Amino acid sequence: MEADHDTTVHDKLTIPRLTFAGEADRIVYGENFGSVTVDIAGVLSKHKQALQQLGWDVVILPGSGMDHTKAMLPETVLPLIKPWLAANLLK
Repeated sequence: MEADHDTTVHDKLTIPRLTFAGEADRIVYGENFGSVTVDIAGVLSKHKQALQQLGWDVVILPGSGMDHTKAMLPETVLPLIKPWLAANLLK
């Protein structure tokens, strides 16, 4: 990860970690919200290897229509997190 990120806390975490986003998970806010772009999928993709080295499971849900809204729907999330929870927390 970039030098300005504090990664020291990751050595202290002992819980399983999962992060995910849709392939098109990029939110562009208009002027009323500061004209900010939040590129969740881009950041996760860019830092995937570093995050995995820090103990994170990183999943980018495929599909050009897999935006933030679709990636957070129960029918998308549950098939992802149920087996992950079973494999990581129900041992």
